[in-house]
Amino acid sequence: MATVTTPPGLPDAPPAPDVRAMPVTPPTPGVRPGTSEAAPLPPVPEWRRVAGVVIVVLLAGTAGLAFDGVFMLGGLIPVVAVAAVVPGVVSYALARILPLWASLAVNLLAWLVAVSATLFRAQAVAGFLPSPASVRAALLGVRDSGKALLTTILPAEGDGRTIVLTHFLVWAAAVAGAELALRTRAVVLPAAPAVPVLAAAVVLGVSGPGSRLPTPAVLVGLALVLALVRAARAARTFVAGVPLLAGLVLVAVAAGPVLPFASKPYDVRQLVAQPPPRPLAGVSPLDQVSAWLQNPYRQLFTVRSTTEANWRLAVLDRFDGVTWTSGAGYLPTGGRVPADGDDLGGARDVVEQQFTLQKLSGPWLPAADRPQQVTFTGPTTGLMADPATGMLASASTAREGVTYRVISGTRRYAAAELREAVPAADQAALVLPSGPDGRTPPQRARLAAIARKATAGATSPMQQAVRLAAYLRKHAQYDVNSPPGHSYRSIQFFLTEAKKGTTEQFAASYALLARSLGLPSRVVVGFGPGKSEGGGVRQVLAGDVLAWAEVEFKGIGWVPFYPTPARSHAGQSGDVAEGVSKQRQEVEQEISGEHADPATTPSTHRPTPQPSPRQAGHGAGTTWLPIAGAVAGGLLGGYLLAVTVLPPLRRRRRRTGDPRARVAGAWRQTVVRLRAAGVPASSRVLTAREVATLGVTALGAHANEPLTGLADLANLTRFGDAPVDQAAADTAWGHYANIDLLVKRKVALPRRLAHRLAPGSLLR
Repeated sequence: MATVTTPPGLPDAPPAPDVRAMPVTPPTPGVRPGTSEAAPLPPVPEWRRVAGVVIVVLLAGTAGLAFDGVFMLGGLIPVVAVAAVVPGVVSYALARILPLWASLAVNLLAWLVAVSATLFRAQAVAGFLPSPASVRAALLGVRDSGKALLTTILPAEGDGRTIVLTHFLVWAAAVAGAELALRTRAVVLPAAPAVPVLAAAVVLGVSGPGSRLPTPAVLVGLALVLALVRAARAARTFVAGVPLLAGLVLVAVAAGPVLPFASKPYDVRQLVAQPPPRPLAGVSPLDQVSAWLQNPYRQLFTVRSTTEANWRLAVLDRFDGVTWTSGAGYLPTGGRVPADGDDLGGARDVVEQQFTLQKLSGPWLPAADRPQQVTFTGPTTGLMADPATGMLASASTAREGVTYRVISGTRRYAAAELREAVPAADQAALVLPSGPDGRTPPQRARLAAIARKATAGATSPMQQAVRLAAYLRKHAQYDVNSPPGHSYRSIQFFLTEAKKGTTEQFAASYALLARSLGLPSRVVVGFGPGKSEGGGVRQVLAGDVLAWAEVEFKGIGWVPFYPTPARSHAGQSGDVAEGVSKQRQEVEQEISGEHADPATTPSTHRPTPQPSPRQAGHGAGTTWLPIAGAVAGGLLGGYLLAVTVLPPLRRRRRRTGDPRARVAGAWRQTVVRLRAAGVPASSRVLTAREVATLGVTALGAHANEPLTGLADLANLTRFGDAPVDQAAADTAWGHYANIDLLVKRKVALPRRLAHRLAPGSLLR
């Protein structure tokens, strides 16, 4: 055997043991590696077991509440509470009497009972026992609800078929965390199962309302509390770690909003093929106008609202030469109607309405302007919404007596914002189709000539739109007995010969004439405010039907225009319109009567004022602030990730390889742990024996055996030429485990965390 040399000036090291003669014994459960059976691991106090399970339950529940935005919070809380608490109780009760596999089986059975008794009671036996139908519904819900949520306007309704996924994820996280807390001594690992639940909530809820940024901060705080509870050896250690815990939570809260992905996270829905638009059976509302007018006293619905408004029913944006239809793509919704990306907002008034349907046929639901939220007072009737137009529809055929509440945002327009508006670049809203044989219908040229005549002298697109509506109101009469129809031929006949029509012809004519001028347009069918019955309730009859047109302007969105003359003023003045408010009428009169500068043209725009150099410099500085914050947040997040991930990876790498490398890795890892205890250990300056002596001085007599044994193995590996086998490597890492335990007992948790978060941990 080769001898171990000792540097000059130091006492001779004792002869190294022959690792080939060392007996190898299998580890004994409950005994620390590398020690005798006389030093078993101390039992875990019961309070610590209970506290660990409670914190794990809170972690799973907090992660589940991140689904707020995917579902309404009121329906989410009871589901998450059951899914987090029950498995924690079951796992705690079974941890000491059943093996792991049996506890997991009981938890699976308990989950089936829980979902059958709460989410699928209609299919369960006696309302709570699992049946083949309830089990099948639960498993299919877990499998399919993810895709359903990605193709639904959030928040979803929260029925059993969709919310069962959240129930399952929270339950699984609670089971995994509780079992890890009860059956292992890992410090932070029991918190890990809550992370996938949070990730699923973020992925599924990107397009939902609210923010999920506070949830990670709460999870970080709970995970640190868990680490304190499981790692602290005394109450003073726990108390000393609270300030550091609070500081880390505050860092997480502050860094979250400035991360690059926080303001506009990626929406995974972009990768999901949305379902095709659902066709809605029923006659087009524009084709029903004449029928409604022939039975004007038919009660369609009542509405309770403090604001007098027009009730929009359907938006028709496609014309095939004969009829106007809708290209809406309806998606299921739990009540929220998201703002369209092209709807740029502006000044809006919040209008609350409560509708009660009577004899209104068809799937469409009336609402004021742009709905934002819909709530049914009774059972949900399969509510659907078109995100592009805000149209509402119901899949239910039983409509009479249905009551629902709508919150809408109605636009207020000012002459200042309309005066300089230019048409939007929406080619689909400019289509004037050819005939079935591909030939250009002769009526198109005639309509273009009428449009030019009607808007002669207009000097801006908005002035064209206003004068076109006034022209129709002045040169045609409202006649409820006019024949229906809004094809090319019907509109030409209405404009050139009959000059009488219903609101159907006025609105359709305006849309076609506007398109011939290059103004993107569409037709809207709805109803006037109705007759007041007192108490804010208005009765809307079939005779209140009203159609109007909308023109899309860049930066503003769809602006309504009312070409139908008021019935009491038909044929007398183009200034009085059916359905237009007094304030809007004054705005249109102001725009229509303006005289343009002779040097301007309808397509001329005023130059945008350029900021002064001082203003430009101030804006540049302001722009850099969020960028600097995002960069700082990204660097901080990257650093925290590095000091969290790299040391465990380095330790894992040191445990692998050939036996000689594993022994050297155990010694190197021991030196790192001794530095956390304040030992100025350096394997490059001091010998292994000197490091061991310093370690025994710092950690106490219990460290003598593992430190000297590991130092001898390190000397043998470094200076000796005798072969080292896997048994010696296992012994070396057993010594490291004992030293690590002694360091944890000796050094307070805040000091260990500070050592872990120090930049030097990236290089050790």
